[in-house]
This record gives sequence, structure tokens and C-alpha cells, in this order.
Amino acid sequence: MSNLSGRTALVTGASRGIGRASALALAKAGAQVLVHYNGGEKDATAVVAEIRKAGGKAEKVTADLRAPDGPHALAERVRAIVGGRLDILIASTRPQPFSNCLRARTSERCW
Repeated sequence: MSNLSGRTALVTGASRGIGRASALALAKAGAQVLVHYNGGEKDATAVVAEIRKAGGKAEKVTADLRAPDGPHALAERVRAIVGGRLDILIASTRPQPFSNCLRARTSERCW
């Protein structure tokens, strides 16, 4: 990965799995990382601690992206931390299980 020093990244779903790995890789490349979580605060705290221990910059930010106002709330929280500049967005939030969407018959929540 290239040098991302001076760049800011938001990684949704960064408390676990691919999101976590993405957050750690971006931080290793020099980016300031905003670690998004919904229910995994403990895991998000651990990711932020790992990034900081390695000399990186990280903050955790929470929002329920399933809620109608969730994306807006996340944007406001991100803006409060970094101002108007966000360079990188990794969308890694775990979606609702597809089978739930099939049962819901294409509800707005599933789209």
C-alpha cells in the first residue's frame, strides 16, 4: 500500500473481520483511521488501541447504519472529528443476512 500519511480514512464495520484488517492496513500505511462500529465497542476500542500502539492515529465512531438517520449521524460524527476532509471510505459494514431480506419481501431495510 502506498504512503497515506496526511490522509484520513473511515472504515465502517472496522471492529471485526475485513473491516478491522482494512483499518489496520490503512493505519500501517500512515492514514488517520476512523474505526466505525455499531455493537462492537470493545472490539473497536481494541482496534484503536492497536493502531495507536503502533504509532498511528485512530478514533472510534459509532452509528447504527440500519437506522434511517444512521448514515447522517455517522457523517456528523466524522465531521466533528476531522472537519470537512475525508479522503478514503471503506464500506465494510456487515449487512443483514440475505435470508431475512427474502422473508421481508424487499422491505426498505433490505435495500
